[in-house]
Amino acid sequence: MKVMLVDDDAEIRLGFTTALRRRGHTVETAEDVASARLLAERTTPDVAIIDVMLPDGDGFSLCREIRARWGFPTVMLTARDEDADVVVGLDAGADDYIAKPVSVAVLEARLRTVLRRSSRLSAEPLRVGSLELHEDSAEALAGGEALPLSATEFRLLHELALNDGHTLSRSRLIDAVWAQSPPDTSRVVDTAIQRLRAKLTAANVATPQLETVRGIGYRLR
Repeated sequence: MKVMLVDDDAEIRLGFTTALRRRGHTVETAEDVASARLLAERTTPDVAIIDVMLPDGDGFSLCREIRARWGFPTVMLTARDEDADVVVGLDAGADDYIAKPVSVAVLEARLRTVLRRSSRLSAEPLRVGSLELHEDSAEALAGGEALPLSATEFRLLHELALNDGHTLSRSRLIDAVWAQSPPDTSRVVDTAIQRLRAKLTAANVATPQLETVRGIGYRLR
């Protein structure tokens, strides 16, 4: 993974760079908007981590520019996690929003998720266990056989598969699957999960398992 890290805090740059390189990733850093532009032009990274507050501008504007000029995914990094800031970041085109402090393990996991999402329309299907999901045709296969899923059920399964092994809250699933027409209650998620689970069971899907994480949400594992 080629990572561009933009943060004016030298200690944070050094810490994340060292840890991510030890995990086998390539990391290039910039301390402000101007140097980030030059770096993006020169290296074209897979993903950028951008601090919201930069000495010569704000991370939101840089995120918009990256989205418009280069198109690679971005993750906003900030000490503030108020809802208003999160909304501004996501409206600017950020693919994720992480509040500091954050462990390198969590950061790496979020970066991988962002990269998987950014390639969800690629020709390659998404494979998890015996499932094979084709985003371009909204088709799901189990052991090579088509699953009779509705459009909503496919989006739900695809979102869970993109985050394989990670628990997704009901609100997170609503944002991802029902963004165009959010339901009045999260029980819609539970009902859709029940239908999806029944279809996976009917198709004899042994792996992955669609699990309920009590009080939190759901995951594939």
